[in-house]
Amino acid sequence: MKKQLTALLIIFAATNFLSQANAAAPNSNSKVYSVAEIIEKAPTLVGQTVQVKGLVSHICEKSGRKLFLAVPDNSKTFRFNAGDKITVFDENAVDSTVIATGVITETRITLEDLNKQEVAAIAAAEKVAKAKKPADHCTSEAKANGENTAATPLQRIQTQKETIKKQVAEGKNNYLSFYAANSCNEYKIVKK
Repeated sequence: MKKQLTALLIIFAATNFLSQANAAAPNSNSKVYSVAEIIEKAPTLVGQTVQVKGLVSHICEKSGRKLFLAVPDNSKTFRFNAGDKITVFDENAVDSTVIATGVITETRITLEDLNKQEVAAIAAAEKVAKAKKPADHCTSEAKANGENTAATPLQRIQTQKETIKKQVAEGKNNYLSFYAANSCNEYKIVKK
């Protein structure tokens, strides 16, 4: 009888421990996604912590706090933003396969947001024209958003505005959604 009672207590304790461990991380996802999978599934994973395995195509040169993982043909990328435990991403990670962990977020851009960006882009273009030097803009962000990387920032804004107007005319969303992984506090190089 004592053995049966001890066995029941052990089973109860193990079950209780496992349920508490699962409750502690309700938004975590143990699957390791490919870049293509996360691009496709990001809208359904907002708020969840995910792991993504992919080739690092770029790290933001200005801040060092944005890491871009590419699909195998480098035609699409997905952005990870550094969390509070990462000062900057290691530049040695570029051209390496990594597994990065972050929380999927959605950024919604409205016509009002784009109008403000357009004013700033026009002012920046005028400043560049006066300085008579080529414009300095990163195309990695555009690629991560599925935009034309050959277009100028102003052209991309105008294209986004047209897309929203078309969506509204079709009775769809009055905003554009862009997905990224924030709070990336962990990444590891798995293949150089």
